[in-house]
Amino acid sequence: MNNKNVITIQDVALRAEVSAMTVSRVLNDPDRVAPETRQRIERVIDELGYIPNALARGLIKGNTRMIGLIVGDITNPFWTEVASGAEEIAHRNGYAVVLGNVGDSPEKSDEIIQMMIGNRADGLIINTTSQKSLNSLFSRVYPVVLIGSEYKGIKADVVVGDNYHGAQVLTRHLLELGHRRIALINGPKHSSEVQYREQGYKHMLQEYGLELTPQWIVEGDFKRHGGYAPAQKLLSVVPEQRPTAIVASNNFIALGVIEAAREMGLRIPEDVALVCFDDFEMASTIYPFLTVMAQPARTYGVQAVQLLIDRLNNPEKWRPSRVVFTPDLIVRRSCGARLSDSRSGAAVNGAKGQ
Repeated sequence: MNNKNVITIQDVALRAEVSAMTVSRVLNDPDRVAPETRQRIERVIDELGYIPNALARGLIKGNTRMIGLIVGDITNPFWTEVASGAEEIAHRNGYAVVLGNVGDSPEKSDEIIQMMIGNRADGLIINTTSQKSLNSLFSRVYPVVLIGSEYKGIKADVVVGDNYHGAQVLTRHLLELGHRRIALINGPKHSSEVQYREQGYKHMLQEYGLELTPQWIVEGDFKRHGGYAPAQKLLSVVPEQRPTAIVASNNFIALGVIEAAREMGLRIPEDVALVCFDDFEMASTIYPFLTVMAQPARTYGVQAVQLLIDRLNNPEKWRPSRVVFTPDLIVRRSCGARLSDSRSGAAVNGAKGQ
């Protein structure tokens, strides 16, 4: 045996008294090996607990059955659900999912993409990356699905939510509750989902004949601090000049807003109403229960993997698809729809209530 306690194909060949090539044939093309010899080798493989080198076998066959999933923040429950759905459908089809978590670093995004390509991932599902990485990927016609965000001029499958519509619905909901001073705390502007959300928010204010207040549109990031710092700034002015409601571009931003409001002695929704994108388990358990624009995160992952596998199985028939999911408004207490209800809010204008 080798001195690293790792069973190799040579160890199996030695115990079975055959060549390493014969063991390889049993693993990759068993019909070419005589039944008696094949059974002896399979018995030795079981006895030694030999695990074939999947990467080496994949290189021989031209695929590794490995899919890369690259997201911005796996600590966000939304992306945890996406990853869960992706892994489920990948496993069902004989693929493994390798996760890359890039945070806010374009440089790390580039590194992870190159690492996954170098390790011969059959394809990638990408939520966040730099334009440089995308240009590199598509110059070599690499199988990619963009998820959550999209880029103009990029020929790829895309799985996204209707961010424009979602922002319109959230903003309209606050307007119908009587709010006229509504702020938006958004994510980084390079993201298409962020751009669409800002457009939907602006359109709805204009539809109600309201002038835009530029300082009430704040660019942050999708982490908790991305809501905390902007909320402190927005809410630190005199009551007559501060927004009475905030649209948060994701759940972590909303948590930051709640934290800032509490530190300032402000109540949600009595002093400032709050709504956000993305439902998550805590949204209906923390106080105040969050009114959200819910997106089917798990289905995002399932759909993205299925599109990628379809392309891998039929590359000559592939044509780029754009799958758009319509989010659902779930009304709870944080918007102030039912201040008298100490539990979750009820449905308003056909929206779901919890």
